[in-house]
Amino acid sequence: MLGGNGDGVAPRDLSLPAHAARRARIYAELSLWEPAEMAATQSHRAALWLSALPTPGVGGGAIPGDAMRAALRLWIGVAPRSTPPAPCCRCGADVDTDGRNFLSACPQQELRRARLHHHILGLVAAALRPAPAWADVVVEAGLDEAHGVLRPDLRAKHGTSGVVTWADVSVAWPFAARMVAPVADTPLRVVAGEAREAAKSAKYSSSLPATATPHEFTPLVWEAFGRVAPATDRWLTEAFRGPALAAVRAGLLRDVSVAMWRSHARGVAYGCASCFGFEAPPVGGGATMEGASPLLARIGE
Repeated sequence: MLGGNGDGVAPRDLSLPAHAARRARIYAELSLWEPAEMAATQSHRAALWLSALPTPGVGGGAIPGDAMRAALRLWIGVAPRSTPPAPCCRCGADVDTDGRNFLSACPQQELRRARLHHHILGLVAAALRPAPAWADVVVEAGLDEAHGVLRPDLRAKHGTSGVVTWADVSVAWPFAARMVAPVADTPLRVVAGEAREAAKSAKYSSSLPATATPHEFTPLVWEAFGRVAPATDRWLTEAFRGPALAAVRAGLLRDVSVAMWRSHARGVAYGCASCFGFEAPPVGGGATMEGASPLLARIGE
């Protein structure tokens, strides 16, 4: 029988144990970091940036050759540069060859990470504002009962239900020391994203206004290598429901993915600068490898 084995079980489902066993054999030969890195780039829309059309401009999907080489090195799990980094970063932390300190924990990268956060927030707000179902979209509105201590990134009112949604954008790093083992052990779950969603909900939900108008909170969380956290995915599906908004949602997810990987490419360059102590050139400005600086040429090797 096409599409099943007569018992209502699809052939794809029958093959799952074999795939799981093969994955376990492959993972057994790897260090703990390597399966965690592989998991972080699998499923849950992690690869959307690779499907973006190379349109120019800040809002386009193009990632120039030098930046694309840096991003792809991270994507396939090799060191972001062929030249090994110095053993210690300017921030005092030990440096691993895979650039994890550069991209996540290094204080030298705080400004880049903040820019990425603000850009993702801007993309979400820009997608909601013209959507017919949403009104009164406000960025960075404070919760009155929290006396200005809590400031969710976004507030919007659903025009049909009247529910006011508060949201907070976050990028979760799956290679924090406490996350590596869970990510490697459950590669098909968005472990770091789920943990960040739970933390955000616990932080904000209890402080929502207690009024006749319903209020709800949703986290908007992506993992750093692109996977969309589950509660975030469900809310975006509901927020942009219907054929007319499907393209808006797809474009939003793609644009966030491209922004994240552009940021990674910059992180490689500036992370190297933090380690070696020289000025890093901008990444993503459209230069070809022929015209790139020696640093970017090494990144693209």
